[in-house]
Amino acid sequence: MATAPPAPVPSLYRFVFLWLEPVSTLTGAVYAYFFQPIYLNLTHAPSAPGSDIPIATSVVLAQLANLYLGLSLIEASILRATTELKVWNALIVCLLLADFGHLYSVLPLGAHVYWAYWRWNAIDYGNVPFVYFLAITRICMLLRLGFPSQGVSEGVSEGVSEGVSEGERLKST
Repeated sequence: MATAPPAPVPSLYRFVFLWLEPVSTLTGAVYAYFFQPIYLNLTHAPSAPGSDIPIATSVVLAQLANLYLGLSLIEASILRATTELKVWNALIVCLLLADFGHLYSVLPLGAHVYWAYWRWNAIDYGNVPFVYFLAITRICMLLRLGFPSQGVSEGVSEGVSEGVSEGERLKST
């Protein structure tokens, strides 16, 4: 018996994970590599070194930019290469775990960074509410919110989905 084609990924998730997040991650890469003083000043102005960036800091920012670039390319290319939900889910779960790590990484700025929106600057908007949005979007996708209902959960055998009991299916083989 032929298997059903994979359920299409709803347009909201395609827009967020194929366009919005890769472009925003690429923007982070550009700032971390080409605009290091601005990047550091936006991250934490009181401890930013000014325009004379220490070599070690510059190297770490270049490495961060490379990771952002890699993440942007991986997400955009892998998810464009398939509609297989197992692949999407695997990547989305990994990115969700990374979201929690990203949110934890800004804790040294103070707990207020998570809720004091009136104090946020451009990088804070990218580090906190945008990551909240991405994490919530990932959770919604993993819960299949917005997907067409198929009446049968994934992993159920074809015979059962067609109203044939497992025993009858085995007898006929």
